[in-house]
Amino acid sequence: MAEQQSVYNDPAYDISSVPSWKSPPLHGAYAPNAKLSPRAKAGIGVGAVVLAATGMVTWSNYAAAQADAEVRKAQIALDASRVELELSRQQAETAKQQAETGGQESPSQKARREAVQACVAKAGGGYNAVSDCGKAFPAEVSPGMVNTASAASAKGEQDAPVPMAGLVVLGAVVAVTGYGWAKKRLSR
Repeated sequence: MAEQQSVYNDPAYDISSVPSWKSPPLHGAYAPNAKLSPRAKAGIGVGAVVLAATGMVTWSNYAAAQADAEVRKAQIALDASRVELELSRQQAETAKQQAETGGQESPSQKARREAVQACVAKAGGGYNAVSDCGKAFPAEVSPGMVNTASAASAKGEQDAPVPMAGLVVLGAVVAVTGYGWAKKRLSR
């Protein structure tokens, strides 16, 4: 059978005899003696300053957020321990009062208990019903009981200011860079 005619049988596509030649000369940025223009150097410098400043501000915000989270975590733990302490005090006072009265509840406690039970029965039961009815008919507050949420907000706690060290460093870098640029441009 005769060989089929194809474009790939053309000697121009024969890769077994690739001639060796010199590589083409390099031009532009790929040339061995290529230099950056002053405008390109200034652009790279500005980009580096912006990148560094953004990194510093981001790191400063991250560090402040982490510190705030740790403070809030400690405050929550402190508030929880205060609540537990107040609950134990209240239970101790209730036990003391019951021991003094012989375990009988006062008329106001009996009326509250009956009102809460009627409210829960009307609402159909469940934790939300018990919680809502308990709030609707508050218990007598003993003189030693402290509402920790209102006590904490009454102290006037303020959020800590964001650390300004990153912004100060950024301003210093920008000032030094601007001074160097202006000195170079105006000295010509």
